[in-house]
Amino acid sequence: MQTLKALLHFYSTITAKQILIGLVSLSIVAFFITQTAIADRKDSLSWEPWLLEYSAVYCYGLVCPIIIFCCKKWSLDETHRYKSMLKVAILYIPFTFLFISLMIGTRHLAYLLIEGRLWDNGDLLTRYIYEYPKTIGFYCAIVFGAYTKVYFETYQKEQIHAAKLNEQLLTAQIAVLRNQLQPHFLFNTLNLISSTMYQDVDKADSIIMRLGNLLRYSLAAEQKPWVTFNDELQAMTSFLEIAQLRFGDRLSTKIEIEPQVESVLIPAMLLQPLLENAVKYGIEPSDDMGEVHLKAYSEDGMLCITIMNPLLEYENQQPSFGIGLQNTKERLELLYGDSANVSLVQQGNNSIILTLTLPMQ
Repeated sequence: MQTLKALLHFYSTITAKQILIGLVSLSIVAFFITQTAIADRKDSLSWEPWLLEYSAVYCYGLVCPIIIFCCKKWSLDETHRYKSMLKVAILYIPFTFLFISLMIGTRHLAYLLIEGRLWDNGDLLTRYIYEYPKTIGFYCAIVFGAYTKVYFETYQKEQIHAAKLNEQLLTAQIAVLRNQLQPHFLFNTLNLISSTMYQDVDKADSIIMRLGNLLRYSLAAEQKPWVTFNDELQAMTSFLEIAQLRFGDRLSTKIEIEPQVESVLIPAMLLQPLLENAVKYGIEPSDDMGEVHLKAYSEDGMLCITIMNPLLEYENQQPSFGIGLQNTKERLELLYGDSANVSLVQQGNNSIILTLTLPMQ
């Protein structure tokens, strides 16, 4: 039933322009076939040869979209090639039966309207046996044309997708140093180093080491756009540790990561702007204590990442918070299509949870 609905929908998508082109093409084909059929006949002026040939060509054109629909549905990639070829071969039997039945019915109707009698098709079984092998050449030609069209459409879509992906990756690479390690973060970190280096050398050295880890990771992301979740987590741990050194007791962090997701590949620097937003809008504006909770786990073959932070009124006044989330959505859409999902929901009155759902790869 679902296949029938899909087929009817496919028919409904045929445009008026396509129908017009099809009618003109079929009429030309039918004309030449009829001319060939009546070339040596004495009754060349009779309407019957024209009716017989045009009814055959138009009926065949009417059912041709079924072949195109099936060719689009049955892929010829390496995994399904032989199975699809077998399906196409088997399809010839019911398809041709439908065509012959439609053609015979059309001829009966035409004769009934013109002469008030049914068309003399002879023995019905003999007619089917006679007509079956006649259309195999047309069938093969349409299958070849349909798969050629599918191939070029798929190739074009892949090229467009690759171009968008390359553009997105290039944009992300350029933005790594400019945007992802925001100037205010570097400024605050350098101020923190300056204020502690004379009072606590070990603490200042620890901050410098973590900042160096972040900078190295950020630079490496230009050449390596995909990283394991564990690599991303190590870099983000450095980021959160710097934030803890800056805010002291005002910031606590909690990280829960399932071991099986550590080797999953994700886009480099995916978490940094989201964690920075969590700190900037959930911790920095308030003098109260707050927690940033990062959690990652697998569910139904998907990688789920959640970031929970305090919800403050100040947060809702910052357009950049929405822009950062929108940029992440657009980046994931280009990388994963409809397979990825980003959601932001409020939990109670005091917390907000950002959830990313990505295919595991």
